[in-house]
Amino acid sequence: MARFDDPEILRSVLEELPTGVYLVGRDGKILFWNYGAERITGHLRQDVVGHACREDFLGSEQGSEEQVSGASAALEAVLRDGKATESQVSFRHKSGHLVAVRLRAIPMRDGQGTIIGAAECFDELVDVGEWNRRHSKLAEYGCLDAASGVLNHKMVESHLRECLAAFPEQQVPFCILSIAFDHLEEVKARYGSGAVAAVLRVAGQTLESGLRPTDFLGRWQENEFLAIVSECNIEEIPRVGERLRKMISSAKIMWWGDSLPVTISMGATAVKPEDNITEIMRRSEEALGESVALGGNRMVVWNN
Repeated sequence: MARFDDPEILRSVLEELPTGVYLVGRDGKILFWNYGAERITGHLRQDVVGHACREDFLGSEQGSEEQVSGASAALEAVLRDGKATESQVSFRHKSGHLVAVRLRAIPMRDGQGTIIGAAECFDELVDVGEWNRRHSKLAEYGCLDAASGVLNHKMVESHLRECLAAFPEQQVPFCILSIAFDHLEEVKARYGSGAVAAVLRVAGQTLESGLRPTDFLGRWQENEFLAIVSECNIEEIPRVGERLRKMISSAKIMWWGDSLPVTISMGATAVKPEDNITEIMRRSEEALGESVALGGNRMVVWNN
């Protein structure tokens, strides 16, 4: 009869968990990488076991532009202090986009209580399976933009109309973000339209990962996305925009051996009483224009 404390049984369970789990030695190198980690990041265990947590695939901490990744920072804190930590970080998926996750790290100790490594587990902030099912349905109904994979203009405009219609009665604030890609014409001129499509696809996945399921993201114009951020006021939107900006800057888009640098300019505004689509878009576009004029890779908030 099998014993449930058999190390092989325990290892088998860990390997098959849908939650991402990996173990790291005292030297910072990954010793174990389970199915859940493969599923969420796209990186197979043979690609990462034996490599250091500081390496590029782990992405970066949300809200930080330091070179050390959020996962590495959590690991270093656990190894140094011997205390469990919890943080929200972004892992870089093998395809290049960032995946927002909640990461928990705990110290591993030997029989004498000495720290010999750390165990880290993580789950997506957005259920990828449900996200994929929803997108498949939306694609069937013709609601997605083929190039970027986000909502098309008609669909995101419909959601904006609904939000504007509900605001006078419910008074739940929301903001919109007009998002343009810096220097996209230069990318097209140098690499061609295929590279632009790659930028739009990775950027769309990254931005959706950084937003909540209650928010909406769609392609508004050729070089512009529109995000509707629900339950968000003018004081809160800078934090959202800065998180998205840093996630896009950290995304990695490879094209025929070259890494395409991508940054975004954003213009934001909050809903006002008696707003309509023309007026709220006028404000966000004006703020976006100012952001571009200032050199891009930033957000400007229209708050007059």
